[in-house]
Amino acid sequence: MRLVFIVMATLVVSAGTGARADEGSARHLLAGVHAFKEGRYEEALVELRIVQHSADAPADLAFYLGPTLYKLGRHREALAVFVGSGAPRDALTELYLGQTFYQLRLYRRARRSFAPLQGQGLGPALEDAAQRYVVAIDRLYASPPSVKAIDAYLADGVAVARAGEPLVAAEYFEEAREVEAFEPTPYRRAEIRTALAAARNDARQSAAVIELLAAEPSLPPEAAIELARAYIASGQPARARPLLEPLATGSGAIATKAAALLAKLAP
Repeated sequence: MRLVFIVMATLVVSAGTGARADEGSARHLLAGVHAFKEGRYEEALVELRIVQHSADAPADLAFYLGPTLYKLGRHREALAVFVGSGAPRDALTELYLGQTFYQLRLYRRARRSFAPLQGQGLGPALEDAAQRYVVAIDRLYASPPSVKAIDAYLADGVAVARAGEPLVAAEYFEEAREVEAFEPTPYRRAEIRTALAAARNDARQSAAVIELLAAEPSLPPEAAIELARAYIASGQPARARPLLEPLATGSGAIATKAAALLAKLAP
């Protein structure tokens, strides 16, 4: 996909005045790709940011911009770019995403990126590197991690969410959820799931919230609020109402939130 776009961009640039509307961003894309390949990552970032803000930015621009930010050590920004893209990732991009997770110490998330890369056309050196990451992560989790790791992931996720980055926050909460699964008894499980649901809702990923919570036989009030938000956002208000009405009859912050959501529903 990336090669196709570069070829198309080259054709646009060489097509003359008939393609001037797209010429600027195409030139910046090509300049960014060349700068990246030559290791001039700051220059690549400048060029790719220009493309990012153009009207004709390619859907898979993240797969140039993310690796550039990774190379510059701007790992959280890189993660935001990767997870915010809706374009299917190729194997090389998945490798960069795994490395980004690893640098942020989101090891279980990193493993999910590295593990499927065998036989995906990366070549022996990169596939071996991905496998070494998997082995190292498995060694790290050979015994159950400390609950302090769960606390740290949850706290980091909350901080990132407060900074207005719900997609990135969700990755921290997903990590906390996966690490918590190693515990022999539940540890802050409901809190993690509720925080994850809130982040997914804030990122407009209502389907993920419904998948996470809808099958639960009972939900704490905070989680019920998030499931109701997801139903409303997905056009299923009838499913939201029975969750909200019992909560709205109480007092406190939960009742206020429930009442505010009910007020948005048609009578």
